[in-house]
Amino acid sequence: MLRYKKWLIIWISFIVSFCTTLIINAGFMGTVNVYKVLTHNLAIDTAIIFLSIPIVCIIAFIIGGYFFTPLFMFIHKKVLGRDLIYGIREMQRPKDFKGAFMNSLFPAFLAFNIGIILSNESVLHDLLFVDSFNPGSAIYQILTLLILFPLVSGIGIGVFSAAYFLLESGIEYTNKERKKVRRGSFPTEVRSLGGFYLYYLKGYAGIWVIISLFNLIFSFFSVLEGVSFGIYIINILLWPLMPFCITFFMLPVSIIQDFTYERRKKFTLKWAEKFNIRGQLDDPLGVN
Repeated sequence: MLRYKKWLIIWISFIVSFCTTLIINAGFMGTVNVYKVLTHNLAIDTAIIFLSIPIVCIIAFIIGGYFFTPLFMFIHKKVLGRDLIYGIREMQRPKDFKGAFMNSLFPAFLAFNIGIILSNESVLHDLLFVDSFNPGSAIYQILTLLILFPLVSGIGIGVFSAAYFLLESGIEYTNKERKKVRRGSFPTEVRSLGGFYLYYLKGYAGIWVIISLFNLIFSFFSVLEGVSFGIYIINILLWPLMPFCITFFMLPVSIIQDFTYERRKKFTLKWAEKFNIRGQLDDPLGVN
């Protein structure tokens, strides 16, 4: 556990600070009945929602990795890479445990983006909120987004987990046998299979989270009203920070990811063998 001491201290400190903030806010808010489910106390419900994120994400990482890894491999090998040459580079678990925050940041971006997309669905509003609660569309949206955080966080981690499985296995490919490369009209490339998926997943998550945040903040501005003005301004200031907050809740996944490195690598390479991916690439850049 000494390997993870630094990040465990950071995570526990964050959780304690978060819970302390909730307790203080609960003292000012009192009992607020919002959701049809959970405890019917908004402060307690909020604690349950956020504290369930690490649990859901760990489960999603395991299920998503073991389900999507063979699927991603199949799509790339059989659909996208029919004239590519695949191989395996020997990989070892890093000596130091680093990058825990960055490994969780883009899954958090993806989760936040999916949550914003779903949060404006009136069907969800009817299912989630008690009939006596009628605060207006913007508050409906943020409270729907709030209760969706565990689910969408699990989706974000689940999708990214397969890319991490593939990246850590060392599977790579070269396009040196493609006709346009052999003609000299396109450069020779060597890429990792996991890096291929990470590139597009990070690009989508990074770009669309900005667009989604802009739309969310714009919805706040469009419904500014007298006595609610302060509430909306607070949300406008705080919600752009929420993806980073979710990232901290996801940190235990990075520890599980590192701890299960060899087991997951063995699983991925077993599937690579089934897709006839074995051995190192021979002259991947085609210079010999």
